[in-house]
Amino acid sequence: MLSSDTDKISKVINGQSSSNKAVKFKGVCTDTRSVVSEKLFIALEGGNFDGHDFIQQAEDLGASAVISHKKIHSNLPIIEVSNSEIAYQKLAAWHRQSYSPVVIAITGSNGKTSTKNMLHSILSLHGPTLSTKGNLNNHLGVPKTLLELEKNHQYCIIEMGANHVNEIELLCKLAQPDIAIITNANNAHLGEFGSEKNLVKAKGEILESLSEDGIAIVNKSSPHINIWEKMSNTKALTFFGNESDIYASDVKQTNSTLNFNLNFNLSSVNITLSMIGLHQIDNALAASACALKLGVRPQMIKKGLENSTPEKGRLELIELQNFTILDDSYNANPQSMKAAIDSLKQFPEKKVLVLGAMAELGKDSKKLHQQIGDYAREQNIDNLLTIGQEAQYYKGSHFENIESIFNEIESHHKGATILIKGSRMMELNKLVDNLINTSNSP
Repeated sequence: MLSSDTDKISKVINGQSSSNKAVKFKGVCTDTRSVVSEKLFIALEGGNFDGHDFIQQAEDLGASAVISHKKIHSNLPIIEVSNSEIAYQKLAAWHRQSYSPVVIAITGSNGKTSTKNMLHSILSLHGPTLSTKGNLNNHLGVPKTLLELEKNHQYCIIEMGANHVNEIELLCKLAQPDIAIITNANNAHLGEFGSEKNLVKAKGEILESLSEDGIAIVNKSSPHINIWEKMSNTKALTFFGNESDIYASDVKQTNSTLNFNLNFNLSSVNITLSMIGLHQIDNALAASACALKLGVRPQMIKKGLENSTPEKGRLELIELQNFTILDDSYNANPQSMKAAIDSLKQFPEKKVLVLGAMAELGKDSKKLHQQIGDYAREQNIDNLLTIGQEAQYYKGSHFENIESIFNEIESHHKGATILIKGSRMMELNKLVDNLINTSNSP
């Protein structure tokens, strides 16, 4: 956690301080809903918010000073800058340079968060580890994580998301990773990138950020592997997946676990994950590849993986009185849709698929929605319930709102296993919460 004073920070970010004396602070915050007392409050501005509107609240809550790019009146010391967001990023980069943990950056179209969580679970057994909380993986989230670095941290795991070319490049300039992991690249968010070529290049920026001494870890089964090899600045390229350095064998799955042998360096260790979905094996392989490169013992990798659990809303198994729910409501793209459907089809009970629309697919959106609907029917799903304008192309039973789908499930699908998945904008987490709350009601 950054602790400093306004004089020093003013110089770091090229700001102008309103105070004649250095004012100390302990930590940085950008949201008055978090702990503000004794912290440096940075007034960020975005499309739907303006931190400058909350400066008085920050003062009332005990903030020590403010960074602002607007002319404001406050009793707090003010560091005036030309752009608060850039100042925030400069501050994070400077703080990262003050410490020397092993920084691991993770990107990919799918699996970033799961890989991060698995790796955190492993490395935490090996030494103090900081990692991205939730999905705070963008130009604001990465600085937030970096500013939480402390002297005792041995490892720092940074998840990096992107929706345009050069975004990963920026994040890497802040984090300066020693190790880079690409989980995969597919047509998630393709509409924002404009083309598959741009998307692949954007993911590869993480490899360009590495020094010659860096370590790159890449999914060998990716069709883009040759492109990424050319983009990498390091010769220390490690592959995971089929026909690679680290791979899985003897895979067995149940309704609640995945069992497989983790193979590496002519050795093997058996792993049982408390998760579902075959795609989780690639995530486990990526995390294991990184841990092995860092000298973590196989038995510690086993323990870390087996201690790892799915994050809320990411194919989370929820057993209720009248239903079994597979909550994958956090987000969706065509590849993750297919992976989730593959998980649902393993259940013996009546299978109900609730699909929300997928966002950010560009001109191919209609076709991709149709393909997912066709894929679901090929897997012999009993009922397909859909919501969202583009979701009509799944060609299931279409509903206008969450309440109507909730009533349909309550009335006609008791005893079923229900997969709930869609892009975040669909807010299908509310459907999950409603089903849980009803089940828990007396």
